[in-house]
Amino acid sequence: MRTDVRLTKETESFIISQGADLVGIAPVERFRDAPEGYGPNDYMSDATCVISIGIHLADGICDVWGEYSEPGKSIAPYLFYGYGLVNLELGRIANLAAKRLEYRGYKSLTFPPTWTIAMYRSIGLLQPHYIGADFSHRHAAAAAGLGEIGWSGLTITPVFGARVRFNSVITNAPLAPSAMYQGTPLCQPDRCELLCVTECPARALSSTETHEVSIGERRFKYSKIDMIRCMYGIYALVKGSGSIGGVEIPPGPGDIQHFWQAREQQNGRDRAMIENCFGIICGDY
Repeated sequence: MRTDVRLTKETESFIISQGADLVGIAPVERFRDAPEGYGPNDYMSDATCVISIGIHLADGICDVWGEYSEPGKSIAPYLFYGYGLVNLELGRIANLAAKRLEYRGYKSLTFPPTWTIAMYRSIGLLQPHYIGADFSHRHAAAAAGLGEIGWSGLTITPVFGARVRFNSVITNAPLAPSAMYQGTPLCQPDRCELLCVTECPARALSSTETHEVSIGERRFKYSKIDMIRCMYGIYALVKGSGSIGGVEIPPGPGDIQHFWQAREQQNGRDRAMIENCFGIICGDY
């Protein structure tokens, strides 16, 4: 397929002009190892590429995150500006970019940024069949050259680290691909001694059990995530997640029965925050 360099530059410039901080193009060939049913050609048989769009989470809202008892800390800036509003912005930019390409005669499809609405196929199947969304924006970002997948499973970028959220546009437009990241390794577990594993308040990351995926010509290995343990953090059930209250998670793999019991006994103020803010306006803890 002949690529249209002019159209590519126009599309990338438009996306940046709408407020994105990062944009890259991944040819569909880089998704050949995507889980069956979740690749770009599973949704659009004639798709040629995926546009990855990234918005940087401002350092201030990340740095101020902390427990209620810590002076000068607050969870509110991140829940809104680092999740809810960023999701809305990513959705807006992707929608405009997709329609712009359609007006030029090219089919385009965009999914919502990763959030509960995209997880309907996996509700109640946290393990071992859990897939967090219809389409993986973080894997698409790595395929588009915006960074590489770190041990935590997050896509780490050269400039912003992991403080980025992504969205994607699948299209059959003849866009020129971006080169995959080939610079200095961005995740160096030997140097940080797997800090993401020890810092995770729910201890949902593993230092030994790994998941491997091929993206283009690169292969990434990262921690398997215990999704049941992870949900304790998402639902503000464990100290360190930004909650007021917290439970002790039993050792070993996540126990779904204990998780539901913990939800029933949740601190009232934490429950009110979750029930009133969870999702499109504010985000996961």
